Amino acid sequence: MAQPSTTAVESERSALAAPLSYGVGLAMISYAASSLLTIPAVFWPYGLAAALVIAVLGSVLSIQLDRRRRPVRDLTQALGPVLGPEKITARGWANGIPTRVKIVYSAAFKDRDEKARAEVRTIVATRLGAPVSATWRTNKRTLLCDIDASALTGDIIESDTVAAGAHPDDSTEQGRLRTRTTDVVRAIMGPMAGVADIDFNGDTPTRVEVTYPTTSRDLSANYRHRVVMMLDAKLPGNWRDSWDFENDKVTFELRPPFPENVRYPITHKLKAYELPYAVTEQNQIVSWKLGSKNPHCLVVGPTGSGKTVYIRNLVVACRVLGVPVVLCDPKMTEYMDFEGLDGVTVLTEAEDIAEAIERTHDEMMSRYRRIKRRQNKKGDFSRILFVLDEFYIFKEAIQEIWAAMKAANKDLKGREHPCLSMWRRLTVLARTAMIHLVLGIQRPDAEFLTGLARDSFRHRVSLDRATPETARMMWGDAHTGTDLPSIQGRAVATTEHGAEYVQVLRLLTPEDGDGFDVQDAEIWNNLITRMTHQAEAHANGDDPLGFLGHLNQIASYIPREQLGATHAPVPIEQAIEEAEAAAAADELAGGADSEEVGVYELEVGDRVTLMFDRGEELVTVEDLHYGEDTDDADDEVGDEWIEIDYTGEDGSSGSMRLTVDALLQRKITSRV
Repeated sequence: MAQPSTTAVESERSALAAPLSYGVGLAMISYAASSLLTIPAVFWPYGLAAALVIAVLGSVLSIQLDRRRRPVRDLTQALGPVLGPEKITARGWANGIPTRVKIVYSAAFKDRDEKARAEVRTIVATRLGAPVSATWRTNKRTLLCDIDASALTGDIIESDTVAAGAHPDDSTEQGRLRTRTTDVVRAIMGPMAGVADIDFNGDTPTRVEVTYPTTSRDLSANYRHRVVMMLDAKLPGNWRDSWDFENDKVTFELRPPFPENVRYPITHKLKAYELPYAVTEQNQIVSWKLGSKNPHCLVVGPTGSGKTVYIRNLVVACRVLGVPVVLCDPKMTEYMDFEGLDGVTVLTEAEDIAEAIERTHDEMMSRYRRIKRRQNKKGDFSRILFVLDEFYIFKEAIQEIWAAMKAANKDLKGREHPCLSMWRRLTVLARTAMIHLVLGIQRPDAEFLTGLARDSFRHRVSLDRATPETARMMWGDAHTGTDLPSIQGRAVATTEHGAEYVQVLRLLTPEDGDGFDVQDAEIWNNLITRMTHQAEAHANGDDPLGFLGHLNQIASYIPREQLGATHAPVPIEQAIEEAEAAAAADELAGGADSEEVGVYELEVGDRVTLMFDRGEELVTVEDLHYGEDTDDADDEVGDEWIEIDYTGEDGSSGSMRLTVDALLQRKITSRV
């Protein structure tokens, strides 16, 4: 590694010696010249005075130059063993120190090593006595240091008394960890960061309160995530952070031990329409409250992550509370123990699931019409939970069926099965009809996390470790859930405090085989008894799932040819023909190149006609938002609306709010 070029002798050279020597020499030369050139003796004192003036001015300039060279000289000496600087330059002086230092370092320095970089920053901040922001240009082997000269703090104050922040009752290990924690915090957040307080549990630090100079870096999610990751690496345990931006404070708390296997609490008293599903890090049970604020649930998780167990928790809680459930399982084997349970309709065939979506859609519209005719008020209807697990398996199956139907009947049009359009309408409108949806998918998709669906699936659960892309789509940043351990049932979920880490309640059934133990059997039998009792209590009332017709009466795996005439299903071909006939009529009304659609059917990129004061205009849909006029009170909802962000043909942009039952003319384009 290259050694500093400035020697100790040079650094100790007096700034006055050279100018004074030059001044004395000039005076002697002036006197000798006056003698040799026969200049009258009266003039030589003027030469001496001029020489002294030159000496004084030279001394002052030399002192100032030395002061400016000193930081560079000191940095060169201090950084020599660590960075091996080849050249250091400084500029922009304030309060006696430079505001920017440029360092060209040797190729031997490991600029990818965070610890090495932190050591360099600390040395620069210590030598200059001010906070430092470092920019590493690795391709040029150059370090640019911006120094905050307005926050000088170069004094080191020592005392024989107990240091600030320490505690006289600290054990030896606590004292060591207190010092270690302070050093770690300053290495991570800069030399100006201070540890205001540390709490211990025995010899383990559990809470660290840190103050830091005002900065804009703390507003960056990437910076905050990096700070916590470094703290995890430097201190024992797993930490979480809470930032107070207004007061430039951050509190780090040690995460409590998280249980990996929490059995369903059969003694837990359920509250109305609250479905318990997990425990938090504080061992508090969290629930999904069925209501207008969180009308629908999106659960994401790969195979084996615990997605099925999570959905079981919701189904069981609904039945104990008397809420009927439509449970669609395209994988066919995940919910067999719920078949035949009163109040739960289990469907596994793609055709049956499609028909259930259509019938549920019709029930929703029937409830809307009864509200509009003032036969009922919002909230008069019984709640329904509609679960569609493994959506993409179902979508692929029903699209294959649709393709086969179109091949057999050339009159059928449309790029997708009609039930998919009805499903999208359910996601937007179903909450006012007291119908709540649960959608299970293995990975997030823009289909459910943009536009109208984004505003409808407000309750979200992401199981297993997330990728940055998953985190960004689910939670709005690239970090939430990316450090989640791969433990079955471990998840990030929407709670009243935002996105929190949770452990899904263990709820196994006899179909789980060897994993189903004696305690699981006790819990399951208890729940079966409670669900059966609830079903008996409502046995004499109207069947809330009666709108499903034959789907509600028998298991979906019984061949349809074995059904009696009483429960003969409406052929799906007939439903499709009716849908196509309505579409053809709409197309005829709107012209050959357009179709009439509801706002719930819109997608980003569609071209639609909007009515303005200046007349009709064709615009392109850029985004869709869903909301309501007033906040709900006691689970009542106000008038709902959909807002369209659009771009006009002339490049202008804007937004327009429409009612959820509005109809628009959409330009027909060829779609694959």
